[in-house]
Amino acid sequence: MRDGIKRQGYVRGQAVIQKRTSTVPYQIAARTSRPAQEVLAQFDIERVPGMVVAERGAHYLVIRPVRRVRYGAEMAAGFAIVIVLALLILTAVTPLVLVALPVAIVPALPLLLDHRPDLALSAIEDDGETRVTAHGQASADLTEYLDRYLESLPPVELEPPAPDDDDNGWADAEMSEDFFSE
Repeated sequence: MRDGIKRQGYVRGQAVIQKRTSTVPYQIAARTSRPAQEVLAQFDIERVPGMVVAERGAHYLVIRPVRRVRYGAEMAAGFAIVIVLALLILTAVTPLVLVALPVAIVPALPLLLDHRPDLALSAIEDDGETRVTAHGQASADLTEYLDRYLESLPPVELEPPAPDDDDNGWADAEMSEDFFSE
């Protein structure tokens, strides 16, 4: 409190902390006995606030945060075209305007600097088991939910190997030392 005014988020001696979604690299692989279609169908992204499924395929999901602003590649390309056309029209006045042509990259900078937590989750069936992998950038809430979800999947039950019929009894026979001493 300073001069009777309470400042929100202000701690004496420290700067105002702005909350920004931090992401961490996330990569994990697991095996389960549950079918791949069921693994992806039971993944409930609604339990993670602010995240949606951006793309859904037969064997994968792409998860990203809800977009607040509709600024994307289409708008950046449109702004860049407008800048280029304006600069080209201004070259009728003086050709020195062409020096400013690299300014057309400016609309793409927010997209290049944007590090949203995009993550892909895939499930592929292979020899009676399902391999589940997740890879990408994830927020703390998403990593916590993914860890809990993958731990809840039933593990693969390994079957004992079947004995080979073509070993002619050599696998179980004991070799005497006389056999090797020649």
